Amino acid sequence: MSSIRDIDAAQVDQKDGKIMLGDWKGRESFHISEVDTILQRLQTQRAKVGRPVPDDMKKAMHYCKRFKPLRNESSAGKAKEQVLRRVEINGSLQPRCHDFEASQLLNLMPSTAEEAKTLIPTLENNPYLEALVKEIQPMRDFDRGIGYH
Repeated sequence: MSSIRDIDAAQVDQKDGKIMLGDWKGRESFHISEVDTILQRLQTQRAKVGRPVPDDMKKAMHYCKRFKPLRNESSAGKAKEQVLRRVEINGSLQPRCHDFEASQLLNLMPSTAEEAKTLIPTLENNPYLEALVKEIQPMRDFDRGIGYH
């Protein structure tokens, strides 16, 4: 179990260079559009076997529908892959940011690198930040829209 000192999503652990997420360190994170897709699948599975959808799940689905940054399901699936695309760093292929940072970039859709650094402090010294923010702009322009569909 992690202590409170192990949890600070705005900081990177000096020992291993990972974001300080406590027990969640190293686990996959999901952006809101991915969560929406997962919940839709669960709802479909439940409907097939005649199981009702719990109220908490309905509320989560409503939240995801309202705030998901990527409306198009296929672009939602590819967006995180694109942000986590590997590049050569010191002779080995590595992602341009951490999984958690990729999810936050896609949830928050910052329009500038400065805005991204303010919202996601662990991106402060990321040499790929300008490129990452630039790459998500078309997703923002074509898919972003908070509201109901």
